[in-house]
Amino acid sequence: MGETRPLGEQERLLNYLHAFGGLIAMQVLHVRGRLDPAQVAEALRWLQAQHPILRAHIRYGGVVFRRLPPFAYRQPWFDTEGTTEIPLKVVTDPNPEAWRKVLAKDLRTPIKRGRHPRLRLTLVRQSPDDDLTHIVICADHATLDAQSGNMIARQLLEFLADPETASQKVPVHSTLPPPLEAGLPKKSENGTRAYEPALRLPRQKVPNPASETRVVARHLGANATAELKVAIKTNRTTLHGAVTAAFLLAMRERYDIEAMTVLTTIDLRRLCKPALPAETYGCYIDILRTRHPIGDEFWAIARDASFRLITALAKDQAAASIMKLPEWEVYSRETLPTLTHHRRIDGLAVTTAGESGLRRDYGAYELEDVTMAVSLDMFGPSIFVIASERLGGIDLSIGYTAYALAESEAVALGDRAMTILESAR
Repeated sequence: MGETRPLGEQERLLNYLHAFGGLIAMQVLHVRGRLDPAQVAEALRWLQAQHPILRAHIRYGGVVFRRLPPFAYRQPWFDTEGTTEIPLKVVTDPNPEAWRKVLAKDLRTPIKRGRHPRLRLTLVRQSPDDDLTHIVICADHATLDAQSGNMIARQLLEFLADPETASQKVPVHSTLPPPLEAGLPKKSENGTRAYEPALRLPRQKVPNPASETRVVARHLGANATAELKVAIKTNRTTLHGAVTAAFLLAMRERYDIEAMTVLTTIDLRRLCKPALPAETYGCYIDILRTRHPIGDEFWAIARDASFRLITALAKDQAAASIMKLPEWEVYSRETLPTLTHHRRIDGLAVTTAGESGLRRDYGAYELEDVTMAVSLDMFGPSIFVIASERLGGIDLSIGYTAYALAESEAVALGDRAMTILESAR
């Protein structure tokens, strides 16, 4: 028997955006070792058996009317009955950078409606005998967040390394996980702050603009990361605060701005009642907007970024969240500046994904690197930074759309932020 449930409010919004190419979630695993596509297909069938949401497609039910745009929509439902296998495609291209083309294409190509699961994979290699394979994972954000993305990467690689051992480690989940709203305590907006309008980077003239999300990758080594964490503790802040401060300072130096709004992705599993297990596969995030003055002192900015986020989460989550259908005030205050700034809503977004748990060695395979991205062409911040910890260091995936920001600007901001983090003591 199949299982079905309606999508929650957050899942519905993310699925709606996905259909227009918004917030498509991507992860690329760069794997050394001759990888057999048949073995990857077997691993995907195994993963589908473990996680009900990977066995689910989305069907659309009755029409729901509302007083604001969109004035009507069809209620989507997860349904596990008749879902097809996770699609797997193999691309062979002698260009060693071909995986970037596949990533860019997937970032602007939503998963089609129908009985398809909300995940697809592409293996990119230079030849059938190539020793390096790029596993490109594309997902509907309604079914996956950063924590789930790291979890599926771990489980996929562990199965490829040793199917029998992996099968014994991972518990089989028999029912669809609940929507976020089912476990998150309701918060009153009485006494919370007023709507916080977005601040944007100055509009730029971009040479050769293209509707293509691109990623600049940077890595903070294990030794530098260890020193940074000591300094973070000494200065009473968080890794999120430090990463945010580094990019805010880089933006201030480059664009002479005094303040910026920041979008921050928050994992809410532990805030649910009862708390959801960490291995719950699904999307359990909120995205909060906070406003930050940009001063001269790095640690003061880092503390401010952390404090304002914690305060918004504790007191003003409903007001600070952008994960909801817009009200008239949002349309009236954001429509024109969004359109005149290449569909940018804020200057910066930061996701600190935590410890990925990914190793280097997986039996006959070696994980050389990881790239993460979210599609930004439809709309989004100027810079979207994903910080994920791996092997003691920090991977930074710095995303931007070539429609709104020149590559030289993204590289300059990333390089300057890295220099700030490396020198933070």
